Parts: sequence; C-alpha cells; structure tokens
Amino acid sequence: MDRVADRLGHDLRYSVDITKIQAELGYAPQVPFEKGLADVVQWYRDNRSWWEPLKARAALSS
Repeated sequence: MDRVADRLGHDLRYSVDITKIQAELGYAPQVPFEKGLADVVQWYRDNRSWWEPLKARAALSS
C-alpha cells in the first residue's frame, strides 16, 4: 500500500448533525450515542479473535 500526503484543507474532525434526516425522514436513534459507543468498545474487547488477525495482516502489508 502506498501512503500519500494528506489533502490540503483536510478536516481533522467532522461534526455530524442529524437534524435533516430527523425532519425529512422522521429518523430517531434507537440507542443513545454513549451506550452505542460503549457497546461497540465492549464488542471489540470480547471479540479479539476476530479483529487481531486482521490487524496483524494489515501490519504485514504496510
């Protein structure tokens, strides 16, 4: 894999606003953000056997 220089003006962070999807489609999150994030972190802790080989393979190809 070839690394390339970062784009000029590339945002270092992105802010997400769900106002439009709420207004136009009636979307409402089913899980509060903090709980969803905690659940994802716990899943990765509980499933190291799934992602560690992917990480090791990526390290070999870089």
